[in-house]
Amino acid sequence: MVDLLDNVSINKEGGCIEICVHHGKFYLLLNSVIDKSYDSFAIDVFDDQNLNIDKSGKGDLEVFKHNLANFDVHKGANTKIITGDSTDQKIIKMFDEKVGATRFLSIDGGHTIEHTMSDLILANKLVANEGVVILDDILNYHWLGVIEGTFSFLRSKPTLVPFAIGFNKLFMSKLSYHSYYLDAFKSSPFCGKVVDFSGYTVVALHAF
Repeated sequence: MVDLLDNVSINKEGGCIEICVHHGKFYLLLNSVIDKSYDSFAIDVFDDQNLNIDKSGKGDLEVFKHNLANFDVHKGANTKIITGDSTDQKIIKMFDEKVGATRFLSIDGGHTIEHTMSDLILANKLVANEGVVILDDILNYHWLGVIEGTFSFLRSKPTLVPFAIGFNKLFMSKLSYHSYYLDAFKSSPFCGKVVDFSGYTVVALHAF
C-alpha cells in the first residue's frame, strides 16, 4: 500500500510523522520512501505509560532505537524522536514550523474520542497539500473511540477528508486532492468497490 502511495506522481517532498510508533514497524515502512534530506518524527509516550490512559498500545524506546539502527533505510539519521502525549500543547507547538510540510502522517495514538479528534486536527495542519494521513484501527471494535472521534472530526467539515478505507486503516487527503487519490485507488488492484463513509466517497480496499 505504501508502494502505491509512493508511486503516485505527486507528494514527493517532505518527511513522515507517526503518532505512537510502538516498536516502529509501520514507521520504518513510511520512512523507507522518505528522502534522507527530510526530517521524520516518531512520537510516543514510550515508558510514560501513565499517559496511555486507554491502554491502546505499549511503545518501547529501546526496541524502537534498535529497529531504527538495524532496519531503517537511513539508520535513524533523519528521525527525530519525541517522547510524550501527542495532545500535549508543548508538542503541538513544536510543530508550528512544520505546518503543511509532512508527506505522510500516521495516527495510531490514544484511541479515545478526544485523542483521535486532537490528532486529526494536528494532522490537518501538518500534512502537505498533496500529502496523505493514515489513521489506524478505524474499524477495530475494541477501540470505538477512533471511529467516533473520526465522525466528530468530519462533522466539522475539515479540509482533511477520507478517500479510502481498508486493512483497518482510513486514508485521508486534503479536500483539493480527494478526487486525485480516489481515482488513483479506484484503478489499483486493491480496489474492492466504492462506498460512502460519513458523506464522503471512498474506495473500499481488499488484498489481492
